[in-house]
Amino acid sequence: MRNKLILFDGGLEHVDLPAVALNKGMILVKNSLIYLGFQDEALLEGVEPVLLPKTLGSVCGGRVIEAVDNPSLTGKFIVTNPLVENSRSVLDVDGCLSQYFQVEARRVYKTAQSLEPVDLLEPYASHAIELAGLARGGAVIVGCNIVGLMTALSLRGRSVEPYMVCERRLSHARSLGLRVYKNASDIPPDLDTLIVAEGGSLVWDIMERTGVRNIVVSGLSGLRSLRIVSPRQLNVAYIGSITQSGGDDARRLAGMLLDFVKIVEVRSLEESLGYLPPRSQGVIIRLSSPEKSP
Repeated sequence: MRNKLILFDGGLEHVDLPAVALNKGMILVKNSLIYLGFQDEALLEGVEPVLLPKTLGSVCGGRVIEAVDNPSLTGKFIVTNPLVENSRSVLDVDGCLSQYFQVEARRVYKTAQSLEPVDLLEPYASHAIELAGLARGGAVIVGCNIVGLMTALSLRGRSVEPYMVCERRLSHARSLGLRVYKNASDIPPDLDTLIVAEGGSLVWDIMERTGVRNIVVSGLSGLRSLRIVSPRQLNVAYIGSITQSGGDDARRLAGMLLDFVKIVEVRSLEESLGYLPPRSQGVIIRLSSPEKSP
């Protein structure tokens, strides 16, 4: 049972390794679905310092084949969690673009009897719902990645039409009928909440140009601290973990963004190299035979 994976060490490599040796306390999973998205894109573009090499794969789903400390999981399907205790998959720890992967119990987002591509987007939807729930008054979102778009749609569901300020992927937001701009100077100054889905200089531009008092920061944004000199009192909420709290709303929200994600089936893991770096809002790789679970 050898293990093949896609590794990034300044370049992309298809690596064939010996059989997986299960580490104590870990869960061994036979992979079937892999989501490659903005986290993988950030790694490949080198937008922040990380320790290499890293295995790609932001969120994965597969069948548990061994779980010594959690025997009830054996045979079930699981979906991994891309953000746990300020630790992001791909960027802070290895991802899961491999035939088999090990995962800690705390990094299991949910279990299921079967898996569909939409399941891999649910963690981001739950996160977006939590971000939106912390907004007060008029809101502006930085970032048009999948979290930013889901947060905007969640706010719309609460009868709040947010502004979005994004450096790229503006067309995705516009196709959803969202108010999106490239420059902070284009949004009104009398907003109450800033939601940070992506890091970057736009955060500080908005702080200077608006009167926002509430800042909600996604742990997926890469911002671990905010040094802001402001004459006004600020309320800052940092969301460093994703919890399975969205329920049916998260699944519906994930389904709304599924059309922005390319879904492909490959017969070998090496074929996934042709879909890197991920485009649009990412790609979901479905592993087919002969790497498919029996």
